[in-house]
Amino acid sequence: MTENQEKEVFLLLNTIVTELRAVKSDVTEIRQTQDKHSEILEDHSQILNKHSQILDKHSQILDKHSQILENHSQVLKRLEAKTDNIAETVMSHELRLTKAEKNIEDLQGGVH
Repeated sequence: MTENQEKEVFLLLNTIVTELRAVKSDVTEIRQTQDKHSEILEDHSQILNKHSQILDKHSQILDKHSQILENHSQVLKRLEAKTDNIAETVMSHELRLTKAEKNIEDLQGGVH
């Protein structure tokens, strides 16, 4: 091999070693970035899990409140029905009282 060829091979090997070091450095950096991303992903997974638990509790509370609201609605409907019944009874009694008063007036007019 000639001296020029040896220099060329040496330069080529030097370039390969330099590039290999750069690739190794890039791989190390990628691994570090991947590790950081894995940590962040784990943190986010834990946060998501906590939020899911909170959402589940809120859903249970909402279900209980819905049941209470339904019960109150049924009580209100019964109260409305009773109020309507009382109002009808009062109206009926008032009509009977008015008729009775008129009959009494008519009778008083006839006694004189």
